[in-house]
Amino acid sequence: MRLRTLTDERIAIQCHNNPDADALAAGFGLFCFFDSEGHYPPKLFYGGPAVTKPNLTAMIEELNIPVEHEPDLKEWDGLLITVDCQYGAGNVAPVSAPRIAVIDHHIQESELPALADLRPWLGSCSTLVWKLLEEAGFSVDVQLGTALHYGLFTDTNGFSEVRHPLDRDMWDSLPVNERILKKLKRSNLALSDLSIASAALKDFHFDPRRRFMVIATPPCDPNLLGFISDLSMQVDAVDLAIVYMPGMEKMDDIKFSVRTAVRETKASELASWLARDIGSGGGHRDKAGGYLAGRKYADQFGDRPLSLYFLAEVREYLDTCTIIDCAAVTSPFSGDLNVKEMKRYRKLPVRLGFVPCHTLFEGHADLQIRMLEGDIDISADEETILMIGLKGEVYPAKYENFIETYTLTGERFAIDFSYPPKVFNKNTGTRVSLPDYAQACESSGEGGGCVLAMRLEKRVKLFTRWDTENYFRGDPGDWIVARSSDDLYIVTADLFDKLYIRDCTDEDISGQPQAVRVLKKSFPVPVTFATKGGSLYTREGRISYELGDALLTGPEGESWPVPKKRFTETYVPLPGTETGSDGVYLKGKFPAWALQIHEPFIVRLPGRGTLRGNRGDWLLQYAPNEYGIVGREIFEKTCDILRSETEAAQFKLN
Repeated sequence: MRLRTLTDERIAIQCHNNPDADALAAGFGLFCFFDSEGHYPPKLFYGGPAVTKPNLTAMIEELNIPVEHEPDLKEWDGLLITVDCQYGAGNVAPVSAPRIAVIDHHIQESELPALADLRPWLGSCSTLVWKLLEEAGFSVDVQLGTALHYGLFTDTNGFSEVRHPLDRDMWDSLPVNERILKKLKRSNLALSDLSIASAALKDFHFDPRRRFMVIATPPCDPNLLGFISDLSMQVDAVDLAIVYMPGMEKMDDIKFSVRTAVRETKASELASWLARDIGSGGGHRDKAGGYLAGRKYADQFGDRPLSLYFLAEVREYLDTCTIIDCAAVTSPFSGDLNVKEMKRYRKLPVRLGFVPCHTLFEGHADLQIRMLEGDIDISADEETILMIGLKGEVYPAKYENFIETYTLTGERFAIDFSYPPKVFNKNTGTRVSLPDYAQACESSGEGGGCVLAMRLEKRVKLFTRWDTENYFRGDPGDWIVARSSDDLYIVTADLFDKLYIRDCTDEDISGQPQAVRVLKKSFPVPVTFATKGGSLYTREGRISYELGDALLTGPEGESWPVPKKRFTETYVPLPGTETGSDGVYLKGKFPAWALQIHEPFIVRLPGRGTLRGNRGDWLLQYAPNEYGIVGREIFEKTCDILRSETEAAQFKLN
């Protein structure tokens, strides 16, 4: 949505009933913009009961927010924008208008109008409005900056539930009035909230084996959830606490807070797990939170008590995950993972971005790198290279390792990221967008070293040997990759096929359960003998040949070379063709092992080239270290599977 396209209309900005600080701040931001740019004075209002909470009345008065209480307004002659809510939702007073727009950060509840900007991954609607103002070139003053800051503060439980780097960007950049902020923050809780907290702490569910607690509160200020969570974490038997609050009405959102004190559970990750598909959650390592959309919860779970939902979800989260610790004295692999299933993979040529730190900063620098995955802190020097991955992930590398692994292309690294990663020099206060300085490089690809990898069938939390406190999570379908027995990492499912390819070189497929014994069907093939060395483009790749090697043409027009010695051992001339002369030959009945590979793969033929197979093609092994590939579409035409034991016993692998 572009705000400047709306300035010629009569605009009313509607907050949800009983507006919170985020709704007031976001609405105030839109009001300021349209008031300065539009031809008509905008209107900012809300329905339902009047605002009475002390922090909200102070916010309205201190920041001069021109919000009007309009419980009887039924129609508007112009554009109606609902902010921090969705038109037609149960917490929005119905007001008819010829044109409707929605600006919100909650998940979609019902059909949206054509004019809508919904970003549920953001921690506050204030962040969304700030981004729209920034895109419109509108300068935020201290008054509005203070409102937006407080909107994010309250909607993320004191910034503990910040979910997206845009939230952090706004938090860092806004001009604020510290005096007013301190006053508002001191007014968050009323005396009655202490009674609510006391009652909630008397009635809780505790799981002694898993050491977690679930606490329900009656409807109250959302900031009270974090307060109760922090109190419960003071108990020595509690490692994890979840505090939740149902809405006033059945379809209202259910807000919750998460606290953790163990390295095996990140609060932000658990919050996302609890809200998956029916809400939104996130935050920091130790503190996080989110909400469940009341309507979606009711649609999916009906009248199921919320306490049962949270208890079951937390237990599933804790019980269905394997912990792998690369720093463990014994093997880091869990008994739940069959290491024997790991196969060899080779890195593909991949175009990445890189930024040498010395081009950004002089000497040593303490950096904060902000990306979609979160913030990380590193210490960098002139030998540090910042690598940028395909999804905008950033990780450091040393110069000597970089030049051994990557080739410079001399071009810019130009990729559109949903959030361009940024780096902040904490020593100087300088902040830069990394893609603005990134150059392109390519990894060594198939010529590089191999790794072992396997697809995950269950959730894994992996502690690497270089970071024993923070884990990388792998979900079913993701991949665990091993450079060595204690050097493991996780690659997500959407990236693995872009980065790696199965390498079947030297792999003995005869002992694999899915392997079958086959006979290549005997059919006449035209053969010419090479009069000099060269190479041939086969379906599986470019393969070199030497003087005297046989060049064959198959029934589908496919061509491939066979070394002279191997050809004379396995093929016989048909009548009319002299041995060793060009003509038509027939292959003898020599068995092979065959295995269908359900992913792209390669086989390296020493000194001759690399065969490449597609998903579903067959790998044939004629002898140790002697391979071929048959496309899935011609396998049945060219190969017979030996299905019976009697039939199979007649043959041995050459």
